[in-house]
Amino acid sequence: MRHNLGDKERILHILDSIENIEIFLKNVDLESFDKNTEKIAAVERMLEIIGEAANHISDEIKYDYKYSTPWKKIIGTRNIIIHEYFRVDNKVIYQTAKEDIIPLKSEIESILKELENSNK
Repeated sequence: MRHNLGDKERILHILDSIENIEIFLKNVDLESFDKNTEKIAAVERMLEIIGEAANHISDEIKYDYKYSTPWKKIIGTRNIIIHEYFRVDNKVIYQTAKEDIIPLKSEIESILKELENSNK
């Protein structure tokens, strides 16, 4: 069943997932992460949600010149985790979460603020 969630709801899902990743990885280094199956699974799941939500964001937001959100990379990461799970590297998951996704939070918050101001 396909849901007709709007951009605001999808952006909220992305933001919630980023915040969960922040919680899961607080004070966790790569070595600890690599040994913790629960954290690995939790972060992978949040990346899946982020990628799926991103895949359904409207082109109006995806191609807004004000933002440099790497939508294709986000969606591609989700596709690899889902469809090519056997080649997922824990180090790449950790680095993606820490270096790409968590820093993306402020941009996602800006997009959300814009959506709220325009009542979309």
